[in-house]
Amino acid sequence: MSDKEIKKRKNAKQAEEKTAMIQDEIMEEDGGAQDAAEEIGDAELLGQMQCLAEQLAEEKEQLLQQHLRLQADFDNFRKRSRQERSDLMNTANAALILSLLPVLDNFERALQALPEDSSREGVQLIQRQLMVTLTAAGLAPIEALGVDFDPQLHEAVLQSAGSPEQKGKVLGEAQKGYMLNGKLLRPSRVQVGS
Repeated sequence: MSDKEIKKRKNAKQAEEKTAMIQDEIMEEDGGAQDAAEEIGDAELLGQMQCLAEQLAEEKEQLLQQHLRLQADFDNFRKRSRQERSDLMNTANAALILSLLPVLDNFERALQALPEDSSREGVQLIQRQLMVTLTAAGLAPIEALGVDFDPQLHEAVLQSAGSPEQKGKVLGEAQKGYMLNGKLLRPSRVQVGS
């Protein structure tokens, strides 16, 4: 059972105890008022006591409703605080990862320029390790080559004539785009067939 459920049950039990206590007081006052009215024969005193009992019951109901509203407000505050913390962390991650994207771009350029030898393999290992780390943080590359041009994911930097089936398709990629946790971090800069 969570701390939240324990607190709710404890608060509910306290509210029930207070309710029972108030009802006992009302019954005692009510019973005493009936005795006094019977002894004195004064029905007006009995009416006043009953009115007082009704007022106390209304006040109890108002306090209970106020307690429930405060508890709901506090629960909403906790949820909102958790969400704000999560958003803040995601924003901080986005800024850091965005600043690392040029490093990934430089790795790709280096791999294109290096000949097939052991130094190329070393650079590939480092690039792969960096990409695994960033992928674990929520980074995902946008697939661009051969897909339909999507202005929400791609930024057209060049148009070139192509066959009719290549019209509106991405023919080349000048800069790789990335998503972070399902949101666009950087669009792909692409060549589009016209």
